[in-house]
Amino acid sequence: MSAFIEYLQGRGVAFTVLPRPQSDSALDTIRAHGVPAGDLARTVVMHYRYGFAMMVIPAEAELNLSLAQTALDDLDAREATLREIHAQFAGTDGSCVPPLGLYFLAPMWVDPEIAGRDQVAFAAGKPSLVIRMSRADLFRDDPFVITPLTGVAQAKLAEDATAVVADIA
Repeated sequence: MSAFIEYLQGRGVAFTVLPRPQSDSALDTIRAHGVPAGDLARTVVMHYRYGFAMMVIPAEAELNLSLAQTALDDLDAREATLREIHAQFAGTDGSCVPPLGLYFLAPMWVDPEIAGRDQVAFAAGKPSLVIRMSRADLFRDDPFVITPLTGVAQAKLAEDATAVVADIA
């Protein structure tokens, strides 16, 4: 059994395991189980002045490095290398780090697109094993910060701010 599954069981949260041994991508895995592609999140590991941090974004989105650096308050922050991820995040293939900040003892920043979902699916260490659970249960025990990490989230935030200003005027 996956260490991540054991960890979630120990937290006493409800989740569904979606295995697909022949899958090469988490997206293929969730599609095979009829889960909407929009539920899939991915974790981008960043290396910054205090170590490693986790940026949780929609799987189909690209991390905006400038937004991540601003969130981390470190303009020298960068994406971690595969070698660093393998060393720090044991049990993952590097591209499938689950958003479990307490498990890895790493701070976590979450894009508003993920924070606003009812359900979140994520690869649990490898693309052929996906876990789906409620967003509330996933982030229940983990401290995290909600901040725009993608261009889409930043644009929506600016659009909302413009709408508020227009309503006031």
